[in-house]
Amino acid sequence: MSSPVVSASPATDRRLRGYGEIAAASLILGTSATLIQVSTMPASLLVVLRMALAGIVLGTLFFLTGGVDEVRRSGRVRRMFVLGFVVALELLFYFASIRLANVTVGVSLEYTAPIFVAVAAPWVLHTRRQAVDMVAVAVAAGGMALILVPSLSLAGESGSVLGIVCGLLAGLCFATAMMIVKSLGPDVRGSTLAMFFCFGSVVLITPLAVWQTLSSHYKLTLTDTWIVIVSGLVYTALCFSLYTDGIRYVRVEHAGVLGYLEPVTSPLWALLLISEKPAWTTLVGGALIIAAGLLVIVFGRGEGEASVAATAEPEPF
Repeated sequence: MSSPVVSASPATDRRLRGYGEIAAASLILGTSATLIQVSTMPASLLVVLRMALAGIVLGTLFFLTGGVDEVRRSGRVRRMFVLGFVVALELLFYFASIRLANVTVGVSLEYTAPIFVAVAAPWVLHTRRQAVDMVAVAVAAGGMALILVPSLSLAGESGSVLGIVCGLLAGLCFATAMMIVKSLGPDVRGSTLAMFFCFGSVVLITPLAVWQTLSSHYKLTLTDTWIVIVSGLVYTALCFSLYTDGIRYVRVEHAGVLGYLEPVTSPLWALLLISEKPAWTTLVGGALIIAAGLLVIVFGRGEGEASVAATAEPEPF
């Protein structure tokens, strides 16, 4: 009778660790939108510089802590490179959506990712679908819609069809990246995967960054330098590592729902940092998203996740 209790405790600990890492990363990332609003740097250049800085830090950690052996043992190095380029494509589609439509359209459509994950994960990852997952995604999506309603009403004719398509593709890439991370199993650290994010982004986005920087005649400022440093070390190296590491220990559907904490907290941070008062719809939408997160944490414990946790311990993916 003692063995089931012993085996269940580590699984519970891993799940709570995953929830904690994803929630912490999302809460910290919520401050990024306010900080980026202050920057005058072209968005693509900011991404390349922050990814390059984070890549240097994560690469150093990778080589000093046995990362090469970690990747070699996993036997999935090609999939990691694919993951890095999928994340880079997500960013490119996101930028295109913002440029062709607006920020609201880009953000809202990128966060269709949890819906894609909830629909596709049972087939792609061969997990058992849970009713609570679908309910939580629906509640979180409704909350996200409430947050975006005021801004969408101001979008007017700027929301072009091509911008909407690019936003949906960004959401699809985000969902694909989460499922690739989950498919890699629990034996590759989040910091290692975040390093591949940085590599793919620098390779694919640098040409766009060079073009936008030259065409805008941008001059580097001291404020933008600090924003790059904070974005690279905190938002990318730390938060990307935490979020990716957390996905290893929870159902990927739950990771998507908890990721909604980022857009929820963005307007709250804006209120605290720049006194930008959120609309009542933002407060109600945020409450719904928090409720969705509580749903997956409290009730999202089914046989599907238990079986994955049990098999992952003796024999990694």
